[in-house]
Amino acid sequence: MKFASKEDLLEGIEDEHRTFVELAGSIPRTRYKEEGVWGDCWTIHDLFAHLTEWEQMFLRWYWEGLRGGEPALPAPGFKWNQTPELNRAIWRKYRWKSTKKVLEEFEASYKEILAVARKLSPDELFAPGHFAWTRKNALVTYLGANTFSHYRTATKILRRWLKQQR
Repeated sequence: MKFASKEDLLEGIEDEHRTFVELAGSIPRTRYKEEGVWGDCWTIHDLFAHLTEWEQMFLRWYWEGLRGGEPALPAPGFKWNQTPELNRAIWRKYRWKSTKKVLEEFEASYKEILAVARKLSPDELFAPGHFAWTRKNALVTYLGANTFSHYRTATKILRRWLKQQR
């Protein structure tokens, strides 16, 4: 995912978020706990929770890095090649929360991550290694994966599930 400018990045994040939220909003809330949306047991509720947790992980990485720390990527106790196990842990963490609470947390998390993105300079976003914790990568690598790309993937998952429901 390449972005020509900070404005392009922000627009992409906002557009993909809006597309996902509008599609999910077209589905009755009574269906948010139906299993099989993704894999055997994931629900729409679980998709929202998953997106929220990954946004929050990015924010933890960012804030810890600003304090001079070395964030555990992707999460404490997990390596990148263990993301399926991490995603299952996220699923278990949010599984029993109310959908109302999950949706509130999703909206708050989105506002928080977007506010951080808006405050960053183009150099902070796009310069490889600007932040020590990103090493040779640009911050946008992590930000885009946890917003833009994630929303797009969630939209595709919902569309595929809806198509199967017909």
